[in-house]
Amino acid sequence: MLITSDTKSNLLNNVETRLNERSSELDNLVNLFSRLEAFEKFLNEQKISSPFEGLKNLLNFRIIVGIIYLDLCAATLTYLRGKYQYEAINASRQMIVVINEGYKKLYHFDTNKKGEKNLKNRNESFWVKEVGQIINTHLPEYRQQYKTLTQKFNNYLSVNFELLEMQRNLSVHYDKEPMKVYKMMTELDIEESFKKLIPFLDILNSLFVFTQEVAGGFQKKTEQSNLKQDQRIDSIVGLIDKHKSVENEKLINEFKEQILSLKKLYRR
Repeated sequence: MLITSDTKSNLLNNVETRLNERSSELDNLVNLFSRLEAFEKFLNEQKISSPFEGLKNLLNFRIIVGIIYLDLCAATLTYLRGKYQYEAINASRQMIVVINEGYKKLYHFDTNKKGEKNLKNRNESFWVKEVGQIINTHLPEYRQQYKTLTQKFNNYLSVNFELLEMQRNLSVHYDKEPMKVYKMMTELDIEESFKKLIPFLDILNSLFVFTQEVAGGFQKKTEQSNLKQDQRIDSIVGLIDKHKSVENEKLINEFKEQILSLKKLYRR
């Protein structure tokens, strides 16, 4: 069954705008992440402890959320702009793959194929290992919001993931019996695929909003101790200055400017 006109209309209202916004945001996040990596590499070479790990982990999470979101937007546009039914089927298969793999990467399933409880992979997921650690270590005031979003992840498991997994496997790996793939495609309910997509996009949007608030939490804590933070940055600059020589003066000055710019970063 093809998507209904109502569902299509709802998607058309915002998907292109969202794609443009998230693409720009992702570019900015990657740029900042690259800068922090360069700082960390240099500090590590000089045996100076990095103060940016929490922020880097937060950026890492926002980047993977952004990539998953853009993949889903692109698959949606492929469907909306397509002229042929097979384009719609292929776009739906792509959505199924991204939803399945995206959910596993962000939160992971908590049971194995036998239905037995297994939290090993979940505890290694982005949401638990990186974001959860930031909340528990640095920003406990966001624990309730974190728990609310965790419940959203859990509630999404009500989606028939056994069916999604089967569709994903046949879409990615095909099968030695091609009729299984063909049967899956001909029976694919595209309307149902979009019904799975919309709440997952809602989770991704919530993650963007929440992690932006968490970033604001970092900023607030910094504003409460501006002098201490400035002194810390100035101390790093001072340590870097000790390694300045005629040969590396230009490089050192560039790093100093970038590190000093973090004062503005924490205040924007």
